[in-house]
Amino acid sequence: MSDDQDNKIDAPGGPSGDQRRYQRMKVPEHVTATIIGKDGVEQDVTVKDISGGGAALIVDGSFENNDFVELHMEGYGKIPARVAREFVEGIGVEFELGEPEKNDMEEELKKFRLSVARKKY
Repeated sequence: MSDDQDNKIDAPGGPSGDQRRYQRMKVPEHVTATIIGKDGVEQDVTVKDISGGGAALIVDGSFENNDFVELHMEGYGKIPARVAREFVEGIGVEFELGEPEKNDMEEELKKFRLSVARKKY
């Protein structure tokens, strides 16, 4: 398995049967961001994985499905999103971006994956 593949999570049709439209990428544990909830309160979060369509965030507190949040990530700016699911450690958000913007983000993530893979050598 290549170093680049070590950071990937199955995409549509992958071995796990994952039906996501965009390939998720695990990120280093130190990647943090800020979200602003519907109440306007800012909260630091850890980004667990990310794709062109959404992200898994480790958060404190509770959020409900369909809650609007704004994700602030260095290098990506402000990203409007909605809570799509909850899991033990946090929430999964789906970005509220048009397909061109989601595709642009996916391309940026591919470049990031390649740069991380090159640094491992």
